Amino acid sequence: MKKFFLKSLYKRIINIIFHPFLGMNIKPIPLVLKDTDRCLIIAPHPDDESIGCGGIMARYPKNFNVICLTHGDDERKIEFENAMNYLNVEHEILNLKDKHISDGYEKFSKIDFSGFNYVFVPYIFDQHSDHKAVSVLLNKYLQKNKISDGLNIVFYEVWSAMNMPNYFVDITYVVEKKRDAINFHKSQVDEKDYASKILGLNMYRGMLTNSKAVECFTVLSVKEFKKVIKGF
Repeated sequence: MKKFFLKSLYKRIINIIFHPFLGMNIKPIPLVLKDTDRCLIIAPHPDDESIGCGGIMARYPKNFNVICLTHGDDERKIEFENAMNYLNVEHEILNLKDKHISDGYEKFSKIDFSGFNYVFVPYIFDQHSDHKAVSVLLNKYLQKNKISDGLNIVFYEVWSAMNMPNYFVDITYVVEKKRDAINFHKSQVDEKDYASKILGLNMYRGMLTNSKAVECFTVLSVKEFKKVIKGF
C-alpha cells in the first residue's frame, strides 16, 4: 500500500509540475531575488538550512529569515546560532520536539507568513520523516489561513536530490562561505562530512548551467504546492 501511494504521489507531482516539459530537455532558470523580496527558510533541524540553502543565504543575507523547528540540545542550538550569525541572517528556534515535528502544528501555526515572497522547505521526497513533515504542516496552515497569491513555496535539497529542479542560484563565489556555515555544526560534521557531500552535488548541478556550483530548487505557487501535497 505504501509503495502504491508513493508511486501515485510521484505521478501527481510529475503531472502538475513537469508534464509540459516531458517532451523536451530543459534547464533550470536563474532564481534572482530583488532587494525587496522577503524569504523564509524553515529548517527541521540545525544544519538543514546551511546544507540546503547556505549558498543563497550567503548571496542574499538581507533577504532571509530562518526558523529552525527543533534544536535537539544546547550544543546544536549554539551551532545553529553561530552559523546564522556568520551568514548575517535573522533567525529563531521554535523548539518543537526532534523526530516529532508532525505533532507540532499548534506551535507551527503561530508562524507569521505574511509579507514573505518565498517560503523554503525541504524537498517533499527527502528521505527523513521530519523533513517531509514540514510540508505537511505548511499545507495544513495554508488550508486554514488566507495567504497572498504572490507567495511561492520552494523545495530545497538536504538528504535527497530533486528529480527536475526548475530554478537555480549560482553559488560559485560563495562556496567556501557555505562550507564554513555547514562546518559550524560541529557535532554533526564530526560524524559525516556534510559539506563535501552537498558541495559535490552543487558542483555536479553546475554542469546544467555551465557554472562551477549551483543550488537547485523547485519553486511552486501555493496552488501548485497544495496539489502536490494533497493526500500526503
